[in-house]
Amino acid sequence: MNKVDALRLRYDRGSDVLYVSTGQNGAAYGEEGEAPGLVWRYRDDDDALVGVTVMDFQTYWKPRYAELVDEFSTHFGMPQAHIENALEAAKL
Repeated sequence: MNKVDALRLRYDRGSDVLYVSTGQNGAAYGEEGEAPGLVWRYRDDDDALVGVTVMDFQTYWKPRYAELVDEFSTHFGMPQAHIENALEAAKL
């Protein structure tokens, strides 16, 4: 399985929150990033990045799509094209 296949996206329309996960299980903690509304989740035992919660996805981040793709690419260590494919596949 490649990294893009490992990304799982779920969007909560009522809360306008996008949840992105690598599918790695276990206890995790959240840490706010520099960009507003992004909470990066890291596994407790080894600090590996396991996901991100994107607040105000449609209202704030959708108009800043390129910036969001860049944030994901940088943090997840994936090419931007792979991130875009994952977001498009989720039909957000």
